[in-house]
Amino acid sequence: MIKLLKLQKAVFILIAGVLSFIAYKILDAYEVKGSIYFQMLAGVLVIIGALWLLYPILFAKKDNDGNAEIITDPTVEVPVDEEEKKPATE
Repeated sequence: MIKLLKLQKAVFILIAGVLSFIAYKILDAYEVKGSIYFQMLAGVLVIIGALWLLYPILFAKKDNDGNAEIITDPTVEVPVDEEEKKPATE
C-alpha cells in the first residue's frame, strides 16, 4: 500500500527522524554540546514525514458523487483478492 500511494520517501524521512532522535539521546547522555541540533532535526523530519503521509488524503480528487479517488502509481501491480467460489453454509 505504501508503494501504491508513492509514500516510500515519507517513510524514509520518518525513519531518518527516529534515527536522528536516537543519535540525540546518545549524544545527550555523553553531554555533547551540539546534541540539541539532532533533536531539532528529528522534530523537523518527523513533521515533514507526517505531512507527506497526509498528502494523498488532502489532495485526493473527488468524482461526481463526491467520493475521494486517491491516485496511485500506475506502474505498480495491485494484487486482486480472489472471491470465494462457494459461499460458506451452515
